[in-house]
Parts: sequence; C-alpha cells; structure tokens
Amino acid sequence: MEDETPRVRVAAVLLIGLLLAAHICLRYELRWGYHKKWQALHVGVGLAYVAGVLVLFHGTAILRRFDRRARIILGLGVTCYVLFWYWGRGDTYVSHVREWVPQTGPLAPIFPFIYLSVSALVLRLVIPFTLGARLVGVDPRRLGLWSSSGPPDKRVRWVYVALFVGLLPVLLVVAESPAFLQKYPLARGMLSPGGTIAWEHFLGYQAFYLLVFVSGEALYRGFFTFGLEKQLGLYGIAFMLVPYVCSHFGKPLPETLGAILAGSLLAFLALKHRSVWLGVGLHYAVALTMDVLAIRGNGFELT
Repeated sequence: MEDETPRVRVAAVLLIGLLLAAHICLRYELRWGYHKKWQALHVGVGLAYVAGVLVLFHGTAILRRFDRRARIILGLGVTCYVLFWYWGRGDTYVSHVREWVPQTGPLAPIFPFIYLSVSALVLRLVIPFTLGARLVGVDPRRLGLWSSSGPPDKRVRWVYVALFVGLLPVLLVVAESPAFLQKYPLARGMLSPGGTIAWEHFLGYQAFYLLVFVSGEALYRGFFTFGLEKQLGLYGIAFMLVPYVCSHFGKPLPETLGAILAGSLLAFLALKHRSVWLGVGLHYAVALTMDVLAIRGNGFELT
C-alpha cells in the first residue's frame, strides 16, 4: 500500500456533500426510510456512495487502502453507533428499562436522558476505544483523546472561539422557529405541568448532556477521523460524516443539513489541533446556548 494518503479532490468532496444533502432531503421531505428502524440502512447506503465517489475519482486502488486496521476501525465504529441508536436512547429506557428502575430521587424526571448519556459513554467511547486497542493496537493517544501524535496548531483555538461568536446570530434566528422550540431542551421530562424546570433537574441534565458531547466527539472526530487518517487522510472525514449526519435524524431539517458542514469543520480542526477537546467545548457551548434560548422562547421558567 502506498505510504502517502490520497490527495483530496475538491470535486469529490463537493459531490459527497451534495449526495448527503440529497439523502437528508429524501428522508425528511419524501419520508424515505423515515422510521427509526431504517437507520442502519441509511448508514449503509451512505457509506456505499461515499466509497463509490472515491472510486470514481481515484479508481479502485483507493479501496486497497482499507487494510485490516481501517476495516476494523470503520466496522467497529459503525457497529457501536448502530447499537447506540437502537438500544441506547431514551425511548429504549421508557419501553424496556424503566420498569426495573425505582422512580425515586431528585433526578428521576431525567432518568431517560441519563440512560441515553451513560449508554453513549459506553457505546461511543469505552467499547470502541477499548476494543480498538485490543484488536488492532490503536493507542487512544493517537485518536485525539489527549496528546495525539504530531504537534498541535495552537492558532486553531481562536478559530473555535470565532466559530462560536459567528454562530450566535444564527442561533438567535433559528431559536424563533417552531421546530426548534418543540425539540429543545431535549430532556422534556424535567418540565412540570406548569411549564417550570427545577434547577437541580436542569443542572443534572446539563452535566449528563456534556457527557453526550464527550462521547460523540470521541467517536466521530476521534475514533473515526483519527482512526482513518493514516489510510485515507482527509477522506476519512467523509466516512465519519455518514453516521454523524444520520445521528441528527429527528432533529430540525436545517440542523441536520448543517451537520454536514459542522461535522466536516470540527473534524478538520481536530486534526489540526490533534485533539477532540476543543470540539467538545464548542459543541457543548452551542448546545447550552440553544437550551437557554429554547427555555426562554417557550416561556419555561427555572425555579
């Protein structure tokens, strides 16, 4: 296998982005594979056309770059993603787990979200990184969790700050839409019948919400992006984008479309900084801002 990673072609990147956008629109507007049960099919189809685009621009030789290590990284990451989608979310807690858990304690209203957060931590961080290390010797230090290989570009941190500042006006506009106000905050179970939210519920929810972004950035920007970097270079981002974008199914259409650009940018910046942690900070800062705007827009009150 060639030592150098393939040079990225702009036309290939644009075509992959257009196909992802078309895929999203088919799912939202034409309701193709709209039910949760079709999620694995969406990911499989997405990975297939990403591979097809790369073959179109680079020939079948690019498929030989998928050595045993790359196949295990991609396969293990996708498997953990699918397991989390089907059995790690709040609806699974409600339908299969809640009857076994005493509904007592100050955080009882957010137990479904806590289940989602803990499941995400196990299936998107603990299992893939542990099995990756055992199966192919992947060192977590080389997957962006802490001091990854290569010197970090310290200038990148200011890009994250600029991104957050630039996103604020967009968030203020989007926060007025009905779809946004109906979706956020995610832990709707903490709402009382009168539309109030207890501070202990809100703070507990935010603590577990942060863990969701830790596990998400670890899987998408760490395990997938850093894990495929050696074989595919920046093209590894394209394969990461498929499950990442699909993970937004059920959220407002503009947010899901925006995940194409946001996921690409976060992955590129993570590779530059050699770490996922600034991405965790940016992602959570945006999410916290969205929650505050949603609470204000819905007229909810923290008590």
